[in-house]
Amino acid sequence: MKIELDQVKQQLMFTDQEKQLMETTTEFTKKDTQTKSIISETSNKIDAEIASLKTLMDTDTTPKLDYLSHTELLKYHLT
Repeated sequence: MKIELDQVKQQLMFTDQEKQLMETTTEFTKKDTQTKSIISETSNKIDAEIASLKTLMDTDTTPKLDYLSHTELLKYHLT
């Protein structure tokens, strides 16, 4: 009888540990999903900022290049 009682206690302890492990795994999975979502959002924001800066640089560079090429041409014509 005592052996059976010990076996039942061990089985209950094992079941509790399994339950805790499953709960911890579920919590970890939720946090991992949240973290991946935040990383994805941040990455998308960074990509959008980079695209915006590239566009700004492209639009800002064109007049400068025109000016520089024009001044270089003038230098050669004046000399």
